[in-house]
Amino acid sequence: MLQLALGLALGISLVEWSALPVAPSVALALVGVVLALALPAWAWLAIGLVLGAVRYDLWRSPPVQTPPPVATLRAVGALEPTRNGYRLLCAFEQPALPTYALVYFRANVPNLPDYGDLFRLEASWRRPVRFSGFDWARYLERRRVYHITTVFSARQFTVLESGAGQWQRRFSAARQSLRRTLRAHLDREDAALVEGMLVGAAGDFPPQLREAFHRSGTGHLLATSGLHVMMVLQMVYLLLRGTPIPFAGRIGLVIAAAWCYALLAGLRPSIVRAATMTTCALCAPLVGREADSLNALGFAGALWLLIAPHAIFEVGFQYSFCAVLFILLFYGRLENALRGLAAWAGVLPNAGKPKSLAGKVVRNGLIPLLSVSLCAQVGISLVQLYHFGYMSLLSPVANLLAVPLAYPMLALGFWFWLSQGVGASPLEWLCAWQGWVALTFGADWVPAIRLAALPVWLPIAFYAGVLLLAPEPPLGEVEEF
Repeated sequence: MLQLALGLALGISLVEWSALPVAPSVALALVGVVLALALPAWAWLAIGLVLGAVRYDLWRSPPVQTPPPVATLRAVGALEPTRNGYRLLCAFEQPALPTYALVYFRANVPNLPDYGDLFRLEASWRRPVRFSGFDWARYLERRRVYHITTVFSARQFTVLESGAGQWQRRFSAARQSLRRTLRAHLDREDAALVEGMLVGAAGDFPPQLREAFHRSGTGHLLATSGLHVMMVLQMVYLLLRGTPIPFAGRIGLVIAAAWCYALLAGLRPSIVRAATMTTCALCAPLVGREADSLNALGFAGALWLLIAPHAIFEVGFQYSFCAVLFILLFYGRLENALRGLAAWAGVLPNAGKPKSLAGKVVRNGLIPLLSVSLCAQVGISLVQLYHFGYMSLLSPVANLLAVPLAYPMLALGFWFWLSQGVGASPLEWLCAWQGWVALTFGADWVPAIRLAALPVWLPIAFYAGVLLLAPEPPLGEVEEF
């Protein structure tokens, strides 16, 4: 499955970056057939290349037509907060256009439409523009969003059909309930931080604090990912452990919890990847198969690229899959090396498990956490340098200070929401700690690698070399992680 995902990525990239004299899907289909016949061991790579090229060729470059001043739209995304109000991803119903639109609503506009609503809108459409340092127009075009507009008054739209009965709307309502509870009992910055830790940072997250998290290397705490899914599922499993529910039933409930959490967090690539891998790993014993996390990672990547082929060009997708790939490949070896180093330094015994509390903390807490942090940091290093030109050298230290408190913060955050405001003081303390770590290790004094520009071939060559040369870890190491 990993070869299939790589083939999909290669096919999508070739269609995006190559100006082929014939239809890309036809040309790459011929190449894929040749590769499959000549190299049977790489057949999945060839199949993925063809699928990726065809899928992206069908996805990209639809005919663009300027919408009329009065159009009927269907909300196909949940209502998201922004700094000045809200935004909503919509599809055109009348006229039926093959593109999407972003509709921005000012904060003073009441009774906003949400997911599934059909509404008539009177608006002045405009095309996205490129910002300094970020091609926002190209980013939206890859998502088939070619037009945006702003609604200043409730007189500009009329809801024709409500989507309140759709099941997706329940998750949007739950997230809005979480947001209201946090904003009602915490100050604005703490509320934004808790919301970011629980379900991902919203569009109105304080920009200076967001920048500090990313510069310190702890920005992954604000983007729901495998760490969050693991913590949530541990809590769910602990609740189910003492019940009479049979093993298969508990596994089914844990998988359902993973996808409910993914829906609550907005189905971002990182959390979809984590939920998909969790499903594969937990279903394997039920069907008498041995779980393989590398294959699960490939399946998650292939599934997401077939659904949303444009995701391969987005930072969140690249971060998530590169970090997890390096963790799966190198975590076990790095953990063993760090344990050997600790034994050489006299912190751990040369054989057997440590008996002292300090030794147990180092062996079972500090070393695994440092191993994961280092693997993930190396995994995203060139992606980060390519997109942002900055990488902190102290991010492993920042993660050692921030990640251990993410679990109690997640647990307290959900309790705070369900109890409608009980337990504000410990949550505020945890927010203060996480903010201090981000601001301290995201400051200008922190040693970091800074680059004005990084050629695109360098990260591609780096990750290609890792995939070709890195030995596959023993199955036991991967599954233990």
